Amino acid sequence: MRMCRRLLANPGPWLLLLASAVALSPPAAAQRPQNVSGGPLRPDEACYDVRGYTLRITVDPAKKAISGDLTMRADVTAATKELSLDLDQALTVHAVQLQGADVPFRHEGGRILLGTDAPLAVGSPLEVRVVYGGVPREALNPPWDGGFTWKQTPDGKPWIATTCQGEGGDLWWPCKDHPSDKPDTFDLYCKVPDGLVVASNGTLQGDPVEQTGWRTFHWRSAEPIANYNVALNIAPYVELRDTFTCIDGTEMPIQFFVLPESVERAKRCLPQFLDHIRVFEQLLGPYPFRAEKYGIAETPHLGMEHQTIIAYGNGFRDEQYDWLHNHELSHEWWGNLVTCPSWEDMWLHEGFGTYMQPLYRELRFGREAYDKEIHSHRLMNRRAIAPREVMDSKQIYFGGGGNDIYYKGSLVLHTLRWQMGDEKFFAALRRFAYPSEAATGATDGSQVRFATTDEFVALCSEIAGEELAWFFEVYVRRAGLPRLRSAVQDGVLTLRWETPDDLPFALAVPVQLDGVVVVVPMAGGRGQLEVGEKPYVIDPQQRILMLQKTE
Repeated sequence: MRMCRRLLANPGPWLLLLASAVALSPPAAAQRPQNVSGGPLRPDEACYDVRGYTLRITVDPAKKAISGDLTMRADVTAATKELSLDLDQALTVHAVQLQGADVPFRHEGGRILLGTDAPLAVGSPLEVRVVYGGVPREALNPPWDGGFTWKQTPDGKPWIATTCQGEGGDLWWPCKDHPSDKPDTFDLYCKVPDGLVVASNGTLQGDPVEQTGWRTFHWRSAEPIANYNVALNIAPYVELRDTFTCIDGTEMPIQFFVLPESVERAKRCLPQFLDHIRVFEQLLGPYPFRAEKYGIAETPHLGMEHQTIIAYGNGFRDEQYDWLHNHELSHEWWGNLVTCPSWEDMWLHEGFGTYMQPLYRELRFGREAYDKEIHSHRLMNRRAIAPREVMDSKQIYFGGGGNDIYYKGSLVLHTLRWQMGDEKFFAALRRFAYPSEAATGATDGSQVRFATTDEFVALCSEIAGEELAWFFEVYVRRAGLPRLRSAVQDGVLTLRWETPDDLPFALAVPVQLDGVVVVVPMAGGRGQLEVGEKPYVIDPQQRILMLQKTE
């Protein structure tokens, strides 16, 4: 999900940006989600591993209501007599079946709790079916505020979308709402009134089934998918089709679902959108879900990274560089291919995704465009972007400083590029996306994986040939930035790092001396350079995320 771009229009020196940082928190309506995703995994959900979901749902635009049933297939991982699923309290549970038989249940506090007479054995298959319905929560300010968006097209037809990154899929369907457990497959049967089209994840299974006044679409995701990425996009869509040849030679279908009045503008933007894929493949490896599709759905909200069907609502305003599409596409790698198993590592989705924007601009428009993009990022520095304590989605995103997982995360990668050098840095990005040749070539879902900040630290250290834990300890485990103190005495420039909690920090510093850039080693956090009477500039190209103090 992307923060509001319009607040970033005035780039300037980092020191000024840091001193006068503008709070880029989501609007107030989005700061109070009614429920959250993730957090500590409860025993009654840790006891099973989801294998697949089948959701059958009817969407009634006239009543702004949904009804249907969800079947979950799982494996028992710990002997248990109690288990639960999550479902928003705005919806009503009518019945629950366990292993095909009706069972008593409680639906309270957003949880569906049920028990068994005898413990379920480890390794045994588990099937739970939930029949439910009602009026789901309406998103007042999507995508920051989750729920259903019920809008109308210019000619009065229903235009509907779901968004639930912060709250999780349980806003509108029963699930184990934790990022650590992706279903291997997801089948969606969605019934809508005649004249409407459902665009969703994965591949469409045959033609819609027509009934009197209704039609049912069956979409299937055959690869692991995060709960919040399951999406409904419903409108009188026109589908634009194309074929994209991926970097490994795979011919991938492109499906672009747009409103009828958007067709010509969408056609003009599509070549640029495909070029975004081309550049990201060059940087990171093949598009992860090429066995299914790359899909885009025009939505009545700004955007979201729904797997294989990203939400796009940026109005086709820029046919040269559409930042919104670029960002949401980046999540097909950072978030959908590589997923954090707990939300305290969410910067791996948002910081990495944000950094792909200046990288794209660099490759297509030059280094000046990269610098303009990266130096526009404003920071808050209120909390660590990768805290070690377990966090839910509200704590990491809405709990103050959520902006930093985007922009500070991007600037950390920018500085890491300086530390490692381009060759090793880009090798680290590629290997973090695809750790092996087998993963790079896989299209059966085995390429999808969970990853943590600690894994990225270890990978960078391996590729750099030196331990880099000190770099990440300061930049992602602490809120405050390192401060570089400088002074000149007797013609010698002395540099000294100050860090939160006096942590060790050895980042080398570039200094432009009389027009020539010299790299000053900072072993032990200190370094010197003879400057004499010559003019000098510390970090002239702003390669380092830091505060500065001249003594």
